[in-house]
Amino acid sequence: MEAVREWEKRIGQHEEVAPRSSLDTDDRELPRHPVQSAAWYGLVTAVDHLALGADLADKGLTLRPSSIFTVTRAALLGASQAVWVLSGGREDRRGRALSIESDERKQHRGFIKDYANDPFIREHKGPEFVAALDALVQRLTDDIQGLRALRKGRPYDGDFVSTMMMREAATYLADTENGDDWLRLALAYEWRLASAAAHARSWPFHVRRTERTPLANGGELRQLTSSLAEVVQSYGAAVLMTSEAWRLWDLRRHRHV
Repeated sequence: MEAVREWEKRIGQHEEVAPRSSLDTDDRELPRHPVQSAAWYGLVTAVDHLALGADLADKGLTLRPSSIFTVTRAALLGASQAVWVLSGGREDRRGRALSIESDERKQHRGFIKDYANDPFIREHKGPEFVAALDALVQRLTDDIQGLRALRKGRPYDGDFVSTMMMREAATYLADTENGDDWLRLALAYEWRLASAAAHARSWPFHVRRTERTPLANGGELRQLTSSLAEVVQSYGAAVLMTSEAWRLWDLRRHRHV
């Protein structure tokens, strides 16, 4: 918790990248698409979610078994994004950052298109509002096409997949611990089982600890429970990845003589 509170202070304002540092050199070729932005946003979201977990613990609130893991998973995802972007060689870092930026544009465009193409919106919001939505969709489409051209031939020029990113970040972190495959698998476990989609479905009942009560008709009543150990494990996985993200961030943003 102490580390999280220290990190929380750091995300209050953007930390500058030193001239001629590794990150500065990464971004010099791509001034409109900085590698540092993808890394920094990952760090901010990771720490923000970890701080929420710390807030809940400080206030003594119940850590609900089907929802607290959504917080820890988001922290793990943000930290993994930062580690994924900041690790590897220069062209890998540039390609990964461009891949994330392209996917962000696609997600934004899909969100806007849902409204721009909705018959109710077109009927009730007026032509000026609809035209503004259509113009935004076109601008995002132009951005995506520009990024596609910029990414061609670079590493990771295909579709961005968050699970792939998470697995590569987990493998990198495990390799820093002498190739600890148990750590790699533990991080992958947290990624899958802490999915927000999983929390709204029943399949985790077959994996997480449950209390089972037999029923007269031969079925059973299941009550999902959790333990402090499970919560600490999930929170700890995100803290571990975030710690590595900060290490890489400091390594890349400072100039080493």
